Amino acid sequence: MNITLPPLIFLILALLPQTGITGAFDDNSLVWKKCTICHSAQSGKIARVEAMRTTPEEWTVIVDRMRRLHGMRIRDGEMAILLKELCSTQILSPEEQERVAYLNLFNNPQTVEAPNDAEEEQLFATCVRCHSVGKIYSYRMTEPAWQKLRDFHLYMDPAIMYQMREMHWRSEADKALQGLAQKLPYDRGWQAPDAKPDGEWFLLGVEPGKGNYRGKASLRPKGDDEYVLQGVLNYSDGTFESFTGEATLYGGYALRTRARQNGSATMGAFSFLDGTIVGEHHHHAPHFRTSSSKWFASTFGGRPLRMTPGFLLAGEKTKVLLEGFGFPEVTVKDIVVSSADVKVLQAITSSPETIELVLTYGGTGHGTADVSLRGRNNASPKLVLSLAPGVDYLKVTPPTGRARVSGGQNYPAEGVQFQALAYSSGADLDDPLDDYLLGPVAANFSLVEEKTRPGDDDLEHLGTISKAGTYLPSGDYNPIPSRDFGTEGTGLVKVVAVYVGGGSTHTAEGKLVVTVPDYIQRLK
Repeated sequence: MNITLPPLIFLILALLPQTGITGAFDDNSLVWKKCTICHSAQSGKIARVEAMRTTPEEWTVIVDRMRRLHGMRIRDGEMAILLKELCSTQILSPEEQERVAYLNLFNNPQTVEAPNDAEEEQLFATCVRCHSVGKIYSYRMTEPAWQKLRDFHLYMDPAIMYQMREMHWRSEADKALQGLAQKLPYDRGWQAPDAKPDGEWFLLGVEPGKGNYRGKASLRPKGDDEYVLQGVLNYSDGTFESFTGEATLYGGYALRTRARQNGSATMGAFSFLDGTIVGEHHHHAPHFRTSSSKWFASTFGGRPLRMTPGFLLAGEKTKVLLEGFGFPEVTVKDIVVSSADVKVLQAITSSPETIELVLTYGGTGHGTADVSLRGRNNASPKLVLSLAPGVDYLKVTPPTGRARVSGGQNYPAEGVQFQALAYSSGADLDDPLDDYLLGPVAANFSLVEEKTRPGDDDLEHLGTISKAGTYLPSGDYNPIPSRDFGTEGTGLVKVVAVYVGGGSTHTAEGKLVVTVPDYIQRLK
C-alpha cells in the first residue's frame, strides 16, 4: 500500500536534526566511524570529541590511548587520516599553539615552567606533579569536559589520593578545573584558512652549537594536505646539508615535517601564517640537534631579513652581515641607519643573498638603531641593532640544563645545547632588570665538578661537553659498580663558558643535571 505524506510532514522532517550535519564530522568521516562506537552523537555532534580542541601531538596521544586502553582498531594509515580530520576543526588556534610549541617535538625541551600568580601556584601544586603545565595549556574544552577530568585521573591512577595525601586532592582538583574552564574555554571550532604552503621558500635559521644558516626549500603538494619536502641549508661555518622528506598540514596552518638531513632523521613543527613559515626542526638520536628557522615567500625578496651580529659596541668597528634574497648592488649611501651615532664605513653586495657591512658606534650610552635599504619595503621584519658601551657580563642558558641517559633502543640519550648570552649593565647596577641583552656570543664551554658531597665523582661519569656547548650523555641507565651504591651515570656538574670580546674576557657558569630516561613521554 502506498502512503502519500502531506507536504507539511516533509517540511517537519527537513527541520529535524540530521545525523552528521550540525557537527564537524559527517557519517562518512573516519572520525565518525571510529569514535561514535563509544561516543554518542547528539544533534550530529560527537560527544567529548567536539568538546575539546588541542594540538596534533596531543590528538596523537588521545587516539593512541583509545587504541591501548579501549580497543580502538587502527589500521595502517588510519592514524594519519584521523589526525587530519580531527585537526580540521578541533585544533588550537595559532596563537594558542604558540604558547605550548616547546612540547611539539618531544625533544627534551629546556623550558622552565613557573607559576605567574597565586592561582597558577595552586594549579602547579595540584596538577604539575605528573605532567607539564604546557600539557594543560594545550587544551581548550567546554566546562563539562573540564569537569570530567577529575574522575578521569582517578580512573587512570587510583593511587593519586595517596600520592597527593598532603592535600584533599579531589576538592583541589575540582577548584583547579573550575578555573581552567573559565581560563581555557572551548569557545568554538577552528576554521582552517584557505592558503596553502605550496611552492619555493627562502629560509633563515639558527642552530645553537653550529651557527646561523640560510637555505632554500620546496613544498610540492601530493594531495590531501600532504607534501614532498626538499631543500638545502648553507651554514655560516662553510658547510652545507641537504634534506628531503614529507610534510603534513594540519588545520590549514600547523605544518609537521619528517625528513632526513645528511642521513639524520628529523622532525619539524612549524606554523604557516601570513606568507611565512616559522618553527623548529630536531634531529633524532644520536645527534639531538635542534634549530629554529623562518621561511619567506618571494614577496619578501630584495630587503634585509636578518642582521648578524645584532649589537655594536662603542668605539669598535664591527662586521655586520645582512641576509635576504634578491639583493641589488649597494653602496654605503644605500644603507639607512636611524642613529646618527652609527656610521657605515663599508657596504658590499657579496652575493644576491648577502650584504657585508662595516659599522662603528661613536656614542657612549645605550640605544638602538634601525637598519634598512634605501627605497625598499623594510616594514617587516624590522632589523634593530642594540648599541652599548661594552659587554659587562655573560649568562649561560639554560641556567640549569637537563639531560637524560639512555634507557635502551626506544629511549635514547637526550642532550642539552648551552649558549652564552652577552649583557651590558644599565644605569642601576643593583637591578638586573635594568640591564641590556645584547645577544648570543661564541664562547668556549667546559664542565667542572660541582661539589655536593664528600667524594663527589659525578664529573668522572658524565662525559664531556663540546667547546660550542653541546652535551650528550655517553652512559646509560645501568649500575656502575665502581660508584658508591652502584649508581648509574647521572649527577650534577657546573657548566663554564668563557668569552673573549669587547677588549676583555668574561666567564659565566650554569649547571648540568644528568638524570634518568623519560619512559612516559606522553605525559609531557
